[in-house]
Amino acid sequence: MASDTAFVHLISFKGSADTVASNLRGYVERELARSAPKGFLSAVVIEGKDGETAGLLSYWESLDAIEDITDTAPWEAAMDLCEAVCDTRSELSYAITGAAAAG
Repeated sequence: MASDTAFVHLISFKGSADTVASNLRGYVERELARSAPKGFLSAVVIEGKDGETAGLLSYWESLDAIEDITDTAPWEAAMDLCEAVCDTRSELSYAITGAAAAG
């Protein structure tokens, strides 16, 4: 990556954490790992120790890349599957600068 800035996108769900985590793992394996979109760096599925929360933490080259992926049919389908079994959903994006952005 040419820049020393990367972006993190965190989407989290509360409720039915095991189902949400399974749905998110499927999305990561089918969509992100097989045909990574432009600007995608990596992603991990996270599960809270409370057993009630799960989420997707993804790393991107730009905010535009995040916006591009969240406007696709596979992304929307994956989010709909998760929302169908959870109580709440939240999304945040953060900039990472310096050595952390470089990997």
